[in-house]
Amino acid sequence: MDNKTKKEGQEYSNNVIDSMKDILNIKDDEERQEQIFNYGLSISKETIINYLIGWGGPAYRIQIVLDEDNKLISVSPQYQDWGTQWVTMETNEDQNKTLEEFIYNSFGYDFETLDYI
Repeated sequence: MDNKTKKEGQEYSNNVIDSMKDILNIKDDEERQEQIFNYGLSISKETIINYLIGWGGPAYRIQIVLDEDNKLISVSPQYQDWGTQWVTMETNEDQNKTLEEFIYNSFGYDFETLDYI
């Protein structure tokens, strides 16, 4: 993501959060609830699975994101050094294919047929 997109995204995010704050500041409980209820466009659920490969300093995991129907959305390698946040690593198309194939084979089944994780 380039700096222009990051800046635009940050400005947009700030405006949305300010709008939420304005709604939360509405004194009338019913009006506030109605505004909150009508605010968003949709709600979706994702399941995040963190498959830890190595721990300590550094740590490494594969973050697997599934949609509400257990269909694979993304597989992202993440790195973390002591006392730092997890950072998602950039990958190329070949690496993405390897990660997805490894995840499918690790769990022994296709996520789309998964009933329970």
